[in-house]
Amino acid sequence: MTKKQYFLFSLLILLALTGFTQKNVTLSGYVKDAKTGESLLGATVALPELESGTYTNGYGFYSLTVRETDSLVVIFSYLGYADKYLKVAMRSDVSLDIKMEIADVSTDAVVITENKARQNVEKPTMGVIEMSIEQVEMLPYIGGEKDLLKALQLLPGVQGGSEASANFYVRGGQGDQNLILLDEALVYNPFHLGGYMSTFNTDGIRNVTLYKGSFPAQYGGRLSSILDISMKEGNNQKWAAEGGIGSVTSRILVEGPIIKEKMSLMVSARRTYLDLLIRPFLPKGTDVGYFFHDLNGKWNWNISKKDRVYLSGYYGRDKLYTNLFTPTDTTKFGVYWGNKTMTARWNHLYNDKLFSNTTFVYNDYLYNNDFTLQGFSIRLMSGIKDINGKIDFDYFPNLRHKIKFGANYTYHTFTPSSVKFKTSAIDSLDFTNIQQKFVHESAVYINDEYIFNEKLNMNLGFRAPFFVYKKTQYFGLEPRFTLNYILDKNTSIKGSYTMMKQFVTQISSSSISLPFDLWVPATDTVKPQTAHQGAIGLFKNFFEDKYEASFEAYYKYMTNQVDYKEGTNFFFNSNYQGALVFGNGWSYGGEFYLRKRSGRFTGWLSYTLAWSRRQFDDLNDGKPFAFKYDRRHNLSLVAIYNFNKRWSFSSVFVYQTGSALTLPEGRLFVPVYGWTNNYSWYNDYTEKNGYRLKAYNRLDIGLRYKAGKKLRSEIHIDIYNVYNRRNPFFVYMTQERDSRSNGTKFVAKQISLLPVIPSVSYNFSF
Repeated sequence: MTKKQYFLFSLLILLALTGFTQKNVTLSGYVKDAKTGESLLGATVALPELESGTYTNGYGFYSLTVRETDSLVVIFSYLGYADKYLKVAMRSDVSLDIKMEIADVSTDAVVITENKARQNVEKPTMGVIEMSIEQVEMLPYIGGEKDLLKALQLLPGVQGGSEASANFYVRGGQGDQNLILLDEALVYNPFHLGGYMSTFNTDGIRNVTLYKGSFPAQYGGRLSSILDISMKEGNNQKWAAEGGIGSVTSRILVEGPIIKEKMSLMVSARRTYLDLLIRPFLPKGTDVGYFFHDLNGKWNWNISKKDRVYLSGYYGRDKLYTNLFTPTDTTKFGVYWGNKTMTARWNHLYNDKLFSNTTFVYNDYLYNNDFTLQGFSIRLMSGIKDINGKIDFDYFPNLRHKIKFGANYTYHTFTPSSVKFKTSAIDSLDFTNIQQKFVHESAVYINDEYIFNEKLNMNLGFRAPFFVYKKTQYFGLEPRFTLNYILDKNTSIKGSYTMMKQFVTQISSSSISLPFDLWVPATDTVKPQTAHQGAIGLFKNFFEDKYEASFEAYYKYMTNQVDYKEGTNFFFNSNYQGALVFGNGWSYGGEFYLRKRSGRFTGWLSYTLAWSRRQFDDLNDGKPFAFKYDRRHNLSLVAIYNFNKRWSFSSVFVYQTGSALTLPEGRLFVPVYGWTNNYSWYNDYTEKNGYRLKAYNRLDIGLRYKAGKKLRSEIHIDIYNVYNRRNPFFVYMTQERDSRSNGTKFVAKQISLLPVIPSVSYNFSF
């Protein structure tokens, strides 16, 4: 062997050994808002040279493991923020925290920037939509009251209930089949005003994610959707305040550092003043009113690089009361209901690849109805309390794997009905009858997001729930997966399957969310509800990611659905299970979504074509019938235009097929048994939900003006129902004189609720 050959051979051996001994290194850290210090959830961390990347988790943490190299270009991007480009030496593990600046919206260049990694196309998720609070606040609303749940109704696959209601129904499911979490605490009744406003004060909210399908394995217990809401952490850089005065409520938020960059606090509050406004017009000695209030708070402490502690809570109450004075006595009547939640969390970073979050949650929903008259008092109550503990782990072994696993346990205390009775007339009788049910619910899960190659990636999860009530036990395995095949850099095809179980049910005989709707657990009679959902979709971005579009087709089959026998009164009925009927349901359809995310003009078009049916052996003669909110067509068009830094305009147009309802086919005049010459009308019903209300449509517009630098002010002018459409609220049957026969005829009458409503609201911040 010549010296030259020996040198080349030695060089090859050296290069091979170098390749075998080349080690893996990890880049990890947190992505935060530079102005407030708050963590940014779902921010993109991209490695363009490797055509790979990742996303920050629910606490802003990211981790990337790669082969060691001299340097790599890393791009950090987040919706509404200016991208950050860095060149990072990767010879050893690197811990890198990033602070991102909000993008300048004063030019045509960018209003909302798109994540460069194109999450819409590349991420193995379906039926998942994130909505920024900035978007929620830009839209026009009735009375100028910004409402998160009403904004969600403008998304594909999501629809509202009755007019102006904050109730929402997802892919043909019931309202109680939506899991609503506020800082990981379950909110059982997320409504004020009997469902016409949500309990969420947008001032205190940081991030909102809605899952309509393709549910990650860490979520369970509901069939139709997961709404995950995170509160603001609090500005850890400087003290600040913001608030607003509207036609219905006023609100205030204060946040700031207790220890700069280490410990911060956020407190927000909101209250209506309807009771105060009507008080001067009431007769002397009479006190009648209604109000609600909310209080949100959050405290967090960055103990060290590896440990962080959060403590957050929510308290909200509605109160409807009257105090009617008569010459002989005073009659008092009051209805009180609301939620309390408390969440304590500990984030711990074991190493640059393993992150954990330990959570303890207490939540309490309570309804009280008090009545007092002449020494007689009665209190009717219903509610539910939960104590919940869970632990979640995020493990990032390499660029191809992102694994999440954990376990949780919940102890439920249901109070479906109880009564307290007291009177001084019968030897000071004091009677209390409280009916409670104690339930254990737990689950373990694992979720693996895996990249096979540059074309194919997958999200595979398993959840195993376990439910115990007395001697009744339920156990099952809930598989779920999503496959994503990337056709090109702007287009992908996705498919998913999800199985979900639900062990608690809300019993309601009304189409609106009333505070006395009962929550009850699964029993031997009330079986757990189950849903199987499959979906397939096409996802595409256009014009350098300024536009995103998607079409998803889905089919969902639900078992053990719960309904009630007509004429049933559930409240304080100890034998409510005997009044329930059980059956199956199914829904299917297609959802189209087109969104423009950058430029002065932004907005989206949402269209859903859907069918939703139910079948119960004991209802409608066992024949299938339409679900109440089986709306064939559901269209929303949202447009937002920023003229400059000060002026912006927004509009919302909504069209929906009318909801289904049951009306009698006719009436018979029949004698009342046991009475002479006494007759009564008898309604003849032939089909459940066989009729439909007229189609619903409405146009809202809003104008926003911003001024000031240190003391920033905003004036919102909103017009609800611009062309004064008399949309149907409900229909009732009545008799009218028939001029032709000189007799009477049986006719349906429509009641409309809300005409055109202009409003002005004022917001401030400093």
